[in-house]
Amino acid sequence: MSKTIKTLTALLMISDGPESKKSLCEKFEIDNEELESLISEINNSFQENNYGFYIKTTSNNIDLCIVDDVNKELSDKLPESVLKGLSTPALETLAIIAYEQPVTKLKISEIRGVDSDSSIKTLESRGLIEKGGELEIPGVPILYKTTELFLQKMGIGNLEDLPRIGSLFEIKEEE
Repeated sequence: MSKTIKTLTALLMISDGPESKKSLCEKFEIDNEELESLISEINNSFQENNYGFYIKTTSNNIDLCIVDDVNKELSDKLPESVLKGLSTPALETLAIIAYEQPVTKLKISEIRGVDSDSSIKTLESRGLIEKGGELEIPGVPILYKTTELFLQKMGIGNLEDLPRIGSLFEIKEEE
């Protein structure tokens, strides 16, 4: 195994979330085609050795992810979560983003009734949310959305698996 493969794999293991392909190409002084080749080689090795993870690629990012069947077995064995220690305002903000995404900072603050800048910065720094584009109106506000890490930490496969808000209330009138 080449030194680049070892270093790339180690970097992905210690990373808090997805890494940009562009950034990795710059760090390793390789082009996108070489990066894709390394990822393929690493994934083949992971599969041959029956490891519980793989490198997931999107158009812009790569991330080390847990294989689905292992993910289910890990649910009661996971280490402390990035969700631990989040303040109530940060959890409120995360819930709003999860259910309303893509959503602007202004909309989040309107729903909460207070400024949400600090909570958004905290959630971004933990890799739970990311910028998901811009709204094409004057001022071009940023749209926020949850990340793959959020889904993994919540133990769900996709956003459709989020509990329905109404199902959390016992009395229908409370909705």
